[in-house]
Amino acid sequence: MPKKIVLIGAGGFGREVASIIEVLNSIKPTYELLGFLDDGEQFHEGVMINDYPWLGKHDWILDHKEDVVCTCTIGSPRIKGMIQRELTEKGVTFETIIAYGGFGYIGPHTEIGPGCVFYGGVTIAVNCKIGAGVLMNQMVNIGHDVTIGDFTSIMPFTGISGNCKVGKEVNIGGHAFVVPGRKIGDNATVAAGSIVFSNVKAGTTVLGNPAKRMRELE
Repeated sequence: MPKKIVLIGAGGFGREVASIIEVLNSIKPTYELLGFLDDGEQFHEGVMINDYPWLGKHDWILDHKEDVVCTCTIGSPRIKGMIQRELTEKGVTFETIIAYGGFGYIGPHTEIGPGCVFYGGVTIAVNCKIGAGVLMNQMVNIGHDVTIGDFTSIMPFTGISGNCKVGKEVNIGGHAFVVPGRKIGDNATVAAGSIVFSNVKAGTTVLGNPAKRMRELE
C-alpha cells in the first residue's frame, strides 16, 4: 500500500522531488503525495503547487505523524537541518527518496540516513556512510569508504573520490571534484567546477582549480 507522504518546502527543490515521486509511482505505486508544507507568507488555504495542495506550515505534520511520513525539500542545508532535527525529536518519520534513471546504483555495506533525496544516476560505492537529509543531485558519484555528514547538498555531476570525509551542512556545487582522502569541514562551500586537492576548513568557501579559499564569498 502506498505510503502517505508530504514534502516540507514548496520551492523548486520540492517541485522536483514531487516529479520524482510521480515517476516512481508510474513504475510502481509507492507514495500517496498529500501535498506541501511551507512556512512562507505567500501560501494560504487553497493554494496549489503543481496540482498538489498547500496543507499548512511545517508543524502540520505533528498532528499526522502516526500515518504520514515526510521529506524536507528545502534547499538551505542549515534550515533543512533545523527543521528535520526538530521534527525528528518529536517523533516524525523522515523518508529517503531515491529516483530511478541513469546508470546509478548504491553499493553494499553502505549506510543511508533518513530524509535523503537522490536524483537519477547517483552512484554510491561500497562501505559509505551517508547522513540524514543529504541531497545528491543528478549523476553524483561517490567513491568507496566516503562519509557524508547530515544535511549536506551535492549538486549535479560532482565526484567525490574514495576515503573522503565531508562534514555536516556542506554545499558542493555542480561539476566539482574531490581527490581521494580529502576532508571538507562542516558548513563549508565548494563552488561549482572546483577541484579540491587540499582539505577544506569548516565554514570556508573554496573556488577554482586547484580550489583556494575565497574569503570575500564567505
